[in-house]
Amino acid sequence: MKKLSQIRTEIEAIDKDIVTLIGKRTDLAKDVLDAKKLEGKPINDEGQNRAVMERVANIATECGLDGGEVKNIFKVLIKMSIERQHELSGEGNLP
Repeated sequence: MKKLSQIRTEIEAIDKDIVTLIGKRTDLAKDVLDAKKLEGKPINDEGQNRAVMERVANIATECGLDGGEVKNIFKVLIKMSIERQHELSGEGNLP
C-alpha cells in the first residue's frame, strides 16, 4: 500500500499535467480565431460548444466518470477559450 505522501506526489504531477494541457488548449485559441474569421463564424459557436459537451460526456461515461461533472469542467474551458479569442480579437478586457 502506498503512503499518503506518495499518492499526493502522484496527484501533484497529474495536476501539473492537467494545467499544462489547459495551457496548450488555451493557446489554440489564436488558431481557432483565425479559422473562424476565414470561415465567417462567430467567436461563440453554440453548435460547436454543444458538440464538445456531448463528446466529453460520452468520453467521461466510457471512463466511468460523472459526465455532468466533466461537462462542468469543460464549460470553464470553453469559457476560457472564448474569452481568449475575444482578447485576441481586441474585444476582450483580459490582461
